Amino acid sequence: MAELRERLRNGERLIGTFCKSRDPSAAETLAVSGYDLIVADLEHSPLSVSDVEGIVRACDCHDVPVIARIPVSSLGLSGALLDTGVTGLQVSDVASAATAKAVRAAAHYPPDGARSLSTATRAARFGTVPAAAHVAAARAGTVLIGQVESPQGLDAVGQVIKSEVFDALFIGPSDLSATLGHPGEMDHPSVRDAVARAADGVLSAGVPLGMFCPTAESARDWARRGMTLLVISTDLSMLGAAARSAVSVFRDS
Repeated sequence: MAELRERLRNGERLIGTFCKSRDPSAAETLAVSGYDLIVADLEHSPLSVSDVEGIVRACDCHDVPVIARIPVSSLGLSGALLDTGVTGLQVSDVASAATAKAVRAAAHYPPDGARSLSTATRAARFGTVPAAAHVAAARAGTVLIGQVESPQGLDAVGQVIKSEVFDALFIGPSDLSATLGHPGEMDHPSVRDAVARAADGVLSAGVPLGMFCPTAESARDWARRGMTLLVISTDLSMLGAAARSAVSVFRDS
């Protein structure tokens, strides 16, 4: 777990993708494709905690860490998800320092937080890791990513950074475009300006910053601007694009 946290904090450029499929084979296919991490998306998919455990097992075979994305309303799942062995959490719509502190409380054991402790879990190797060692490893390696995706979140970026809860911040352009009144228009001037302002504020503070990128080309563009956590597309989007391309080639031949 600690390795991903170190890589983030060292400013290494990392690429991942969202996993929405319940099938562990899909996750393992992603894991062998060269991604630095996989984000299991519990916000915009039917994935459950049990599904995430299967995804983590599949990715563990190839030493690829898994981050679980959840909305703020699902912070109660934090402990169960971390018990499956996910490396950390990405929490959507962080819009205040109070929310950041709630994330810390949900994700960390005392004295840093209020996560409930059990060693009869996959993360603690089903009781074979002593409690003290498990708590120390979790403290050192649990990755927390705060997703900013609203005008309120943009306004609160400075306070969220000062809370020192997150290892990285992440911009969610889809929801940001919707809250700004331009749903899906990522290139609308208002959306691009909001993203640029947020990026400048985060990067100037020396905090690693991530972004959802629909294409590899857009990921390259944001990387040039200093973003180091680039989540490119989703498993189902890539599957759909490949399928449509194959059908189109055949139909047009």
